[in-house]
Amino acid sequence: MQRFFKSIDFVEQHLYDKISAHEMAAASHYSTYHFSRIFKALVGDTPKEYIRKRRLTVAAKRLLSEDIGILDLALDCQFDSQEAFTRAFKDLFNITPAQYRKQNDPFRLLYKDQFSPHMLHFLQNELCMEPEIITRPAIKLVGIANQYDNADLSLPRLWSGFRPYRDKIKNRISDSAFGIYEAYEEEGEDVKFVYICSAAVENFDDIPEGMVSRELPEQLYAKFVHKGPISHLDKSLKYIWGSWLPKSNYQYVEKPDFELYPPGYNVMDPQSEMALHIPIQEK
Repeated sequence: MQRFFKSIDFVEQHLYDKISAHEMAAASHYSTYHFSRIFKALVGDTPKEYIRKRRLTVAAKRLLSEDIGILDLALDCQFDSQEAFTRAFKDLFNITPAQYRKQNDPFRLLYKDQFSPHMLHFLQNELCMEPEIITRPAIKLVGIANQYDNADLSLPRLWSGFRPYRDKIKNRISDSAFGIYEAYEEEGEDVKFVYICSAAVENFDDIPEGMVSRELPEQLYAKFVHKGPISHLDKSLKYIWGSWLPKSNYQYVEKPDFELYPPGYNVMDPQSEMALHIPIQEK
């Protein structure tokens, strides 16, 4: 967590500079891929969304405390124009900067406060998921790779799209499905991720056109059972990264983590269970 909060401090120190997710990750000594996923799980926003909301929050406070033009404030906050700044401000606060300044009501807005350690306090008491520590042997997988960014990931949509193709995979060894979070691709300041819907196979013979193959090596994992609809998965991830891992005798290994879905898993069923596998090693 000390490493993670270095990235939060970095944002505050460079709020008026151009900041990329890569620079934030470097401040915490994580790879951009894993940092971005951990950040979204803990904070609830992507790094890019968090920076934007913090800038707009600080801008709102400056509107009431400083005699500064809206255009100058927009440029300070890394917006290209007053129009873009006004649009983003209204999208977040449901009021324009000029209207907010005129009303002079600092309690009208729901500010995006700086993320801090006390915001994770509830995790110590409200959630408790004890994982099973297991070593999984190497496994071969075949599936469909989907590119997304953190803002548009929809697991139900990805798995619904994969279902018609699953039976085309030859040499399947079970009806369980693996959801693999893989590496990222950089596009300017944006980070695009790859999520693979896949099935375990005996070998890589006759891979269907348009599908990819992956082999996960033998690895030690913390296996967490998530019970309930997939829409509540963020709560389990927040607990894993924000509570269990920092207090455990293990540290995270930057290798692919994955979800294991049993046959017949229903993403909407509150009684459904799936297993999250987090790669770890002893401290």
